Amino acid sequence: MFFPLQKNLLKFYISKNLLDWRHFYIPAVKIMLDTFHMNIEEDNILDAIRLAGDRLGHFHVGENNRRLPGQGTMPWKQIGEVLHQIHYDKAVVMEPFVMPGGQVGQDIKIWRSMCADTSQESLDRQAQQSVQYLREIFRS
Repeated sequence: MFFPLQKNLLKFYISKNLLDWRHFYIPAVKIMLDTFHMNIEEDNILDAIRLAGDRLGHFHVGENNRRLPGQGTMPWKQIGEVLHQIHYDKAVVMEPFVMPGGQVGQDIKIWRSMCADTSQESLDRQAQQSVQYLREIFRS
């Protein structure tokens, strides 16, 4: 899996480097895209997804603010349309980070709770709502 991280972390930038990557195409190697990182690095998220095309093998979704899809400003309807255009039919994995603490919270520097209620019941309910939201948006 080829995961283009933020350029300040690994110097990979999908829109610029994917064209170079095509020169050493290996069918078994796929691209993983992450909407949170794309929001930071890409000039146009939709064009980057189109460019990945049939090489897209895994897709992480998270809002521009690390919250669950539907709780920020990402253009989910348009993202869903582009995923349909490239015939993406693999996993869509939510990757929200909404609480400080633990190894992950320390590693990615979450310094405050991103939601008012961090009880397990509330987090589960929000995750279920986000899954339903993406299912509806990505179907249209």
